[in-house]
Amino acid sequence: MINRKLIVLGLAVLLFAATADATMRCGTALISLGDTADVVRQKCGAPDSSVDQMPALRSNGVPRLGFAKVSLWVYGPRNGAKQHLRFIEDKLVEIETKRD
Repeated sequence: MINRKLIVLGLAVLLFAATADATMRCGTALISLGDTADVVRQKCGAPDSSVDQMPALRSNGVPRLGFAKVSLWVYGPRNGAKQHLRFIEDKLVEIETKRD
């Protein structure tokens, strides 16, 4: 019985941690996980820095199975923190706040 309670508590903590950084404010607009890169750019403007990691290609130029384009964007520092955004195939999948 105790193990079940610990598991439920652990899952609740993980759920809260996963949703804690699920949104980011850009002025008066909010972006959230699932938004496209175009929507984020419209609401937040161009990132302060960005890196695109293109998918691995076969010799014939076709992307390898299981590989995807990954883009990493950074906004800031704003109020002492930087916002790190990760896109997979131009869909926002992670927002992380890091303080220097």
